[in-house]
Amino acid sequence: MALEQPISTRLDDADYSALVARLLGGAGVGPETPELPPQVGAVTRHAADGRRRRFLINHGTESVPLPEPAHDLLTGGTVAELAAGGSAVLRIA
Repeated sequence: MALEQPISTRLDDADYSALVARLLGGAGVGPETPELPPQVGAVTRHAADGRRRRFLINHGTESVPLPEPAHDLLTGGTVAELAAGGSAVLRIA
């Protein structure tokens, strides 16, 4: 009686990324804001009273334009882009 041996492999970064993208796509999981590049982390929080806030962090080295200008609760002003290494908390209608 032969014992089955596990088989493994080591993927390079490109193949690993392709595998993860395929698994996430098959599960129906996608980015929070597909219009922003992958170096921008985005999470939207929903309050019980219906208010929504989008938290953004730019992990990249270049500024990123936002899909549309929005009110930033951190600065109190309107922002149209997210600076390199910058963050914002946007009020979403």
